[in-house]
Amino acid sequence: MTSFTGTQVTRRSLLQWGATAAGVAALSSCSRGLGGSSSGGSGSAKTLEFMFWGEGDQNKKLIAALDLYQKTEGASTVSPQYSGFSGYYDKLATRVAGGNPPDVFQIHLPYLMEYIKRQAVQPLDQYKDQLGLDSMPDYVATTTKADGKYYFALLGAATQPAVIVNTTKLKGLGLAAPGTDWTIDQYKATMGEVWAKSGHKLAGTADLGGSPIALESFLRGRGKALFGDGSSLGFGEDDMAAWLQLWQDLRSNGSAVPMAVTAAANGFQNDPVTVGKAAYTGTATSRGLPSMQSLTKDTLSLGTFPSGGPGSQPGTNIIPAGWFAISPKSKNIEGAVSMLKFLTSDTGAANAMGLARGVPIPEKIRATVATSATGLNKLVLDNYALVASQGPAALQMYPPGASKLLQTSLPNVNQVVGFGKSTVTQAVTKFFSDAQAALK
Repeated sequence: MTSFTGTQVTRRSLLQWGATAAGVAALSSCSRGLGGSSSGGSGSAKTLEFMFWGEGDQNKKLIAALDLYQKTEGASTVSPQYSGFSGYYDKLATRVAGGNPPDVFQIHLPYLMEYIKRQAVQPLDQYKDQLGLDSMPDYVATTTKADGKYYFALLGAATQPAVIVNTTKLKGLGLAAPGTDWTIDQYKATMGEVWAKSGHKLAGTADLGGSPIALESFLRGRGKALFGDGSSLGFGEDDMAAWLQLWQDLRSNGSAVPMAVTAAANGFQNDPVTVGKAAYTGTATSRGLPSMQSLTKDTLSLGTFPSGGPGSQPGTNIIPAGWFAISPKSKNIEGAVSMLKFLTSDTGAANAMGLARGVPIPEKIRATVATSATGLNKLVLDNYALVASQGPAALQMYPPGASKLLQTSLPNVNQVVGFGKSTVTQAVTKFFSDAQAALK
C-alpha cells in the first residue's frame, strides 16, 4: 500500500498505486523461506514462490498468516518474496518475460488485463468454489474475471480512496475533522483553513493530483469514469483540466504541499502527513491506515474522499484490496489454490493478517474479526460498513495500456504543472495524446 504522493508514481499504484523509492532491495534478496528451500517456485512441485509487496507492517502480517498455513495444513513449502512497492513490477515483469514467474503473485488493477492478454495468469474457473469467487458482492467481483473466466483471488476488500487525517495536528489548530459527506468545494475550503490557522506552517493536504485513484473518484462525482467502452477514455478534456487546475490552485495558495515536497515523497515513511508537513493525505485504500499509523506518534483517523455534491455518487468506493494470481507455468497449481483458499477463507488467517490485506470479504469471517476489533481496525471496519451502505459502484476492468497512462502520464502531467513547466491546457493536451498512444 502506498500513499498518493511521490515523483515516480510510474511504479507505484494506486492506486497501492503511487511512487517508487530508489534503493529498495531486489525482491529476490528479500526472499524468506518458511520451513524449506526458497529455490523452487515455478521450477519446483514442492515449493511455492509467493511474490507480493506491502508497506508498514503489511508484509509481516501476511507472513504470519503464511506461517499459520504451514503449521496447520500447508502441503507445500511457501517461499515468500516481498518488498515495498518500489520496483515490484519491474521485477515481476522481468521474471514473467524470462519464463520464470513466481507461482503466485500480487497484482493490481492497471495490470490485470495486460497480464491476462500475455497469458501470464492461470484461469481459475475450476477452483471458483474453493476460492469463493462466485459468492462475492458484485462491487468487488467485477475485476476477478474477464471474458467470462475467473483469473484472480481476493484476500480482502477496502474502501478507496482513503483520506488519512492527522487528528493531532487538527486538534492543535482548534479544527475538527469534516463529516463523511463533504464536497470538493468544502474540501478546498478545509485545506485552506489548515494553512491559515497554522500560520502558513502546515499545508492542508498532500498533493493527490497524480493519483489515478483520486482522479477516478473525482470523475465518479461528475458522473464520469476513467474508461468508456473498449479502450477509450470515459471523460473529456474539460474534466482533466478541472482536475489539474484543482491541484494547481491548492498548491498555489499553500493548501497543498509544494511539488518539491511531493517529489521527495515515496512511500508512507516520507508521506507529508508522516513527516509533519500536511494534515491530510490519501492512501489507495483504507488498509493503509494502520501501516501509516505505525510510522508516526500523532493520532491518525480515516475519512472519505469528497463527492461531487448532492445527487452524485459517494467519493469513496469499495474495491478489492489486492488481487492475487497463479502462474500457468506453476508446477504446483493445486498447492497454490490451497494456499490462497486458506488466506481468503480461514478465520485464523484473517486474525493473523488483521486488516493489513483488507477487510475479509466473506461475511461470516468479517463478523468474527469485527467482534474483537478496536482502535484503528474498528475505524476501518466502520468506514467499510458506511460505504457499503451507500451502494458502492462496480469497479471497471482497465484496458491494456492503462498502466502506462495512469502510472506514468498522469503523475507526469500533474508534476510539470506543479513545477511551472507547463500550463494546465498544455498538460491536458499531452495527457490525451498519451492516452491515444497507450490505449490502441
